[in-house]
Amino acid sequence: MHNPCHQEHRAYVPTSEEIEARYQSTERLWSANPNETLVDYAAKLTPGTALDIGCGEGADALWLKNHGWEVLGIDFAPTAVARTNAHGVAARGTTFNDFSHEPFDLVSVHYGGVGATPKEVEELERLVAPGGTLLFVHHDMESAEVAMPEWLAENLRELETVELTRRERHLTEGAGAHHQSDVVLVAKRAA
Repeated sequence: MHNPCHQEHRAYVPTSEEIEARYQSTERLWSANPNETLVDYAAKLTPGTALDIGCGEGADALWLKNHGWEVLGIDFAPTAVARTNAHGVAARGTTFNDFSHEPFDLVSVHYGGVGATPKEVEELERLVAPGGTLLFVHHDMESAEVAMPEWLAENLRELETVELTRRERHLTEGAGAHHQSDVVLVAKRAA
């Protein structure tokens, strides 16, 4: 699935302080709309428990909640967590590395939050319940530090890759509007 166009786009990994400063600099950093990929995939699933890793301002978590999911968001930026909580959605201020919880029926990761290490892959897989789904989406780029969908698909040990595709994005507002293509990984744990 290698795409030569994405080699010129290397993922910059901002510090938690830089991310928090971005949130504090504006009343709304993202579009306030749920990610299309989440809506398309989660709408096909039976609602249960869901984890939104890197929940940002809570648009995805709120969509899940409004569609019958018992959802928890996590983010390391305090302002992001406060904005998610303001929507009436449970969110915790924590890093992925420091998070521990019982498994979820759906684990959603859009645009970061998981390092490209065997330990973090194992932790991510542990969060997916039997019969559960991992939806892992990132911009079409490369990174040695952050897990990208193609890398993750090659390094999963407990989950089965169901889909690994590229998807065009159609965003006109928010901080991520300049990204036009995503890579989508859908993986499942056997029931």
